[in-house]
Amino acid sequence: MACHHLFYHPQTPEEREAIVKQLDYCRSIGDSQGTMIALVQLTQPCTSPAANAGGAK
Repeated sequence: MACHHLFYHPQTPEEREAIVKQLDYCRSIGDSQGTMIALVQLTQPCTSPAANAGGAK
């Protein structure tokens, strides 16, 4: 099951890696809003069953 939160949370290590790359890019170009969104995606706990079953950590 996928995350259906307003700010999508990564469910796999690959998805987490993509968001980390997005965060790095946003920081490199000075995109403060993009940086904030990426941080929210990485720091908020996801309560979807897939995340609780060993998804991204």
